[in-house]
Amino acid sequence: MSPVEELVRERLQAKRKTLADAAELRGEESLVELLRRVDDALAHLEIGDWGLCAVCHEAMDHGRLASDPLVSVCLECLSAEERTALERDLESAARVQRALLPPRELVHDGWETAWMWEPRGAVSGDHVDLLKPRADGDPVHLLLGDVVGKGVAASLLQSHLHALFRALVTPEMPLGELLVRANRLFAEATAGASYATLIGARLRADGTAELANAGHPRPLVADRRGVRPVEGSGLPLGLFAEADYGSREVRLGPGDVLLLYTDGWTEAAQGEEEFGIGRAAAALRQAAARPLPELLAACREEMERFLDGGRRGDDLTLLAVRRTSE
Repeated sequence: MSPVEELVRERLQAKRKTLADAAELRGEESLVELLRRVDDALAHLEIGDWGLCAVCHEAMDHGRLASDPLVSVCLECLSAEERTALERDLESAARVQRALLPPRELVHDGWETAWMWEPRGAVSGDHVDLLKPRADGDPVHLLLGDVVGKGVAASLLQSHLHALFRALVTPEMPLGELLVRANRLFAEATAGASYATLIGARLRADGTAELANAGHPRPLVADRRGVRPVEGSGLPLGLFAEADYGSREVRLGPGDVLLLYTDGWTEAAQGEEEFGIGRAAAALRQAAARPLPELLAACREEMERFLDGGRRGDDLTLLAVRRTSE
């Protein structure tokens, strides 16, 4: 059994335990049927023919298997009716996901923000959210994350993160504690079968940006000293329920920019060479004085110039923050 198949087996076994417990407790027919599908996938892993289409017996797309290890028929072998139904489901999922996105721009207490969100396909595993203050004087909260995998499965977990953080965020809760609680709930919901990298930011009226990082790419700060990454990171959300998280603060002056991004930007590759954090920092340095929507577009254009007509392999999300006053 290959390392990939070993990993899939571990995740399916964890999922099976969760489903078995839930099916025994609730007795729902849908849970029993899902449990049967998990058992079937585990059996094929043991036999050695997991990942082969049940109709044509050819190897299925790795990306599709990564997003749904229970799939048993390749796209080419779906009937016309099944393909149409799948397309409708994807369109519906995309509409729901886009409806959950926050306002494109936000101005509050000397801060302005803007973001760019571009799925690789119909739906995205990238998570972006801006939580407006509920009362005067409360800070703004920003969240940017990336669920492992692609497709509908990743988008479902992204929606779960959206609901989790909106339910948990309070101005009084330390940012590190917010990630601790979200991680515990996310790990329980996924039974350790999936994870997400994420960075949270809390913007205060005094120009301080508090950051807490769960395994996410390092954010970049552009100020009068140049462009630099902000160090500090914990484990991705969902790996271990008892993981601990801290936070650190960055003080921004008027005109300074904080840029959060997913790895679809820095890991965009031409052959074996990635765009990388060096090129990312250079792109931000050149565009730092522009209005935020133009800054984001310029950062994306630098990546496209590097790809030279090639297609990126992942979702792309950029979130920029500028301090506008003392």
